[in-house]
Amino acid sequence: MLRSLRARLAFLFVGMLLLAGLIAGLVVVKLYQSYVRDQTTAALSRQVDSVAGYYTRVLNDFGKQRTNPVTPVQIKNMSDADLYFAGPYLFPNKPEFNPRQAGIPGHDYRGLKRGQHAVFEFAPPTSTKTFIGVAAPVSMHGAVVGAVILAKPLSDVNNAWKNVTGPIAIGLVIGLVAAFILASLVAQRITRPLTTIGAAADRVARGDLDVNVVTPKTSDDELGALTTRFQGMVDRLREVDELERNFLMRVTHELRTPLTAISGHVQAVGDGVVPMDEMEDSLEAVTEEVRRLERLVNDLLDLTRLEAHQFRVVSEEVGLEALLEQAAASFREKARANDIDFDMTTAAAPTVMSDGDRVLQIVTNLLDNAFRWTPRGGMVKLACVTSSGIAAITVSDSGPGIAPGDLQSVFHPVYSRRGEGGTGLGLSIARELAQALGGRLAVESQLGKGSTFTLSLPRNRRRRRR
Repeated sequence: MLRSLRARLAFLFVGMLLLAGLIAGLVVVKLYQSYVRDQTTAALSRQVDSVAGYYTRVLNDFGKQRTNPVTPVQIKNMSDADLYFAGPYLFPNKPEFNPRQAGIPGHDYRGLKRGQHAVFEFAPPTSTKTFIGVAAPVSMHGAVVGAVILAKPLSDVNNAWKNVTGPIAIGLVIGLVAAFILASLVAQRITRPLTTIGAAADRVARGDLDVNVVTPKTSDDELGALTTRFQGMVDRLREVDELERNFLMRVTHELRTPLTAISGHVQAVGDGVVPMDEMEDSLEAVTEEVRRLERLVNDLLDLTRLEAHQFRVVSEEVGLEALLEQAAASFREKARANDIDFDMTTAAAPTVMSDGDRVLQIVTNLLDNAFRWTPRGGMVKLACVTSSGIAAITVSDSGPGIAPGDLQSVFHPVYSRRGEGGTGLGLSIARELAQALGGRLAVESQLGKGSTFTLSLPRNRRRRRR
């Protein structure tokens, strides 16, 4: 339970809130202590003014009074504060009416003027506690004779925060409970897409690609983006799986056709059905089918090596003009037989550092693809131009063209636009070979107007073995 992301998110949220609550609580306590100290000082200031005024009147009218002064005990009961005095005794002959001496060494009460206060902390000799006191001057016939001090224990002021700990603790507990519930809901909302993706990943791992994790409720945040990308990956895997199944069926068909033909000819020869004058033609047919099988197997082997980066290329001087002429020579008869206009512009083809056999293989694959898709009466063009140290070999055709969405798919090893005309290995091998030679193979096409494949090769780059 605690190891789940949902639980960790919830406890992290609550822990952060608890930490913030404790910090806020400490700040509140400090502020409350300061507030209580200020309020206590203000209250003592108001009260000490009254007490100082009272003692001033008593001293000035002492001979006229018919009643005894108020005792310090009575003043304490009325003000809820201890009464002290700084200076000589007010009533030498009546000690019970004299406040206790504050015992504040060096306090200059004579410097106080009427209406002024002195706030300080002190420890009276009769107590072990520290007090906070407020002093006000007492005057007799205009002369300051001392100062009365109202004081409260400092511990009472500093510990006043304990009065609010109960409400703070209750509020903190309620807040934490509410935060935990809210955090659990938020964590559940956050982890639900991850749980869904995890379950879908398990199904994909078992080979079940029929999953869909994107719903109308999928959010637009980072988790929604992750869900969308995961679904895109699954869709791509489903597409690749479908293409691979089609590829296997096409390869099986390509293998079965020549094998069936070879088997039929061999059986006919073995049964003596083929006359002696037709024996040579039958053997020629078998030889042609064997060559077809050999080409298919070699293509599969080349593609496997290229994808495994185990294909070897050499670096040598390659005259592109002679190489392109060699590639074109093998297609001129096909062009005449299919009434296709085959144009070649390679007189300015440069010499490059590359692997001649592999360049020839690429160009041959491109020409074979162009002639396969060009209808009778169409046109195929082979050209070469040089720009910025790059030799660009182009093969153009007037075929049906390629849809914009399929421009990159044609290089997939299992792609076939109509599911016929070969296994779809030629263009895939051509692109892998182009990359192995340090170049690139690209295509431009318009539906109904044909396609142009461009092989770009560096003129002076030496390619390492792959």
